[in-house]
Amino acid sequence: MTIADPSLDFLLMKTCDSMIQLFCANIDSGHENDLVRCLIKNKNNQKMDFRCKTNIEHHQIISLKDQAFLSEQFQKKCKQELVEHCSGKRTKSGTIQCLADIVLQDVLKKTNRINDMCRSELKFELLQRSENINFDPLLAKACKNDILKLCSDRTAGNAQVIDCLKANHKKVSQACYVKLQKREKIDVVLPGADYSLTTKCSPLIQKYCATASKQNLLSCLRHNINQDNTPPACRTVLYHRLMILNTDGRFHKGLIENCQTDIDKYCQNLIVDDDNDGEESDDDDDDKNKKDDAKDDDVQDRDMGGRIIGCLRSKYANTQTDLEPRCIVELVDVIQTSKLDIQLDVKLYQSCKNIINSQCPGSEKEDCLKLLYQKNKITDINCKQEIIRIIREGQADVHVDPALSTGCQVDILKYCNDIPIGNGKQLKCLIQMSKSVTPFCKRMLLKRQELWDTISHIEDLDDLTREISKSNNNVYLYGIIISVLLIIFLAGCFGRQCIRFRRVQKYK
Repeated sequence: MTIADPSLDFLLMKTCDSMIQLFCANIDSGHENDLVRCLIKNKNNQKMDFRCKTNIEHHQIISLKDQAFLSEQFQKKCKQELVEHCSGKRTKSGTIQCLADIVLQDVLKKTNRINDMCRSELKFELLQRSENINFDPLLAKACKNDILKLCSDRTAGNAQVIDCLKANHKKVSQACYVKLQKREKIDVVLPGADYSLTTKCSPLIQKYCATASKQNLLSCLRHNINQDNTPPACRTVLYHRLMILNTDGRFHKGLIENCQTDIDKYCQNLIVDDDNDGEESDDDDDDKNKKDDAKDDDVQDRDMGGRIIGCLRSKYANTQTDLEPRCIVELVDVIQTSKLDIQLDVKLYQSCKNIINSQCPGSEKEDCLKLLYQKNKITDINCKQEIIRIIREGQADVHVDPALSTGCQVDILKYCNDIPIGNGKQLKCLIQMSKSVTPFCKRMLLKRQELWDTISHIEDLDDLTREISKSNNNVYLYGIIISVLLIIFLAGCFGRQCIRFRRVQKYK
């Protein structure tokens, strides 16, 4: 490692000698890079000496001020990326953020400019940064006042201040928000570099997700979140990461891979390419920072806001829209994820937040909203539209209605397991077998049918045409419509003649 202050390296090694023997005995002497990295990885271990930990963190903070503190292996493995994309960066923190920005831009542009070895080094640096607000000077500076206002009772380490800012992201200043938002996106793109997630969910990761790829870590944790040994802190941080995915579908890898055709077909007009995922300047470049903040002011509200996922979900709820089978599977997973916590359904929560807080104090908030809608107690138009949407989603697939899918699980496996999901096919199967299903499932189906009867299935002219064509009296209905149109046409013709006659009489 290149050390600007040799005494710092000597002091670090002297105070940490016993800790090196305890945690890093397998590393040969002379390999300072590996020794320091080993100490950093173990600094929060309960057996770590306090003086050693203090010197490790002091070394980490000092090293951020100069690019020369990048480790030899980092400079070697990221040599091409540093030359091509980050040659103008003077600080280590600025260089790390530069590469992180490239990772985010690559996701949006579907490119890969960071090689795997460099990406591995970057993950290690980002993991350090996400552990302590002092290791992220760009974020610390932008959020200085917000930390004093919202997180003054938290310590810098163990991601306490960073988690506090993320939990209060709606309350922070605009300059803080735009930089915090990038860190949140990095969390979901590189979940293995998320200190809070990897530490708080460590028991779950070790037991269920040890073999999962880093990109699929969030998905694996999501599928195992209801295990009995899930720590509450893990549940909280995972819900926040899933909310980020549901807010900006462009960073949802599975959704983009499986639903790209349908996104291009139905939701292309909702995609915003020019948002705030550009490059950040170094912390010591104040003039450029001010320009960047001014630019961020203009684009802060131009993120996806859940619009892509909202668009796909609305198409999925419309059983007449044919989505790709693999997209349907992915959407079912997205919808099931949103059932874990109502805040994960971004559109529903934003539209019905006041009603939820005042009238749905229990855990089954979605069922509460459905019941209020059924009793005509929902007056907010936006909230009503979102409730109708989740009701229709339940009609499209029984598996996205937790109460119904749980109550009829045995019957689905027995009678409808070979029926493909989507377009309400399995639900129709259950209804057809309603005389044979279990009594509890039968009661749930009757309740849901009462709920479905409260919503209109006609949203546009196409829906009206389909409903008429399915009616037993479709000839009669078509006759009435044609008669009404004919009367309007004739009235228009006679009206014009009458007006023309009066104008002629006027001028005679």
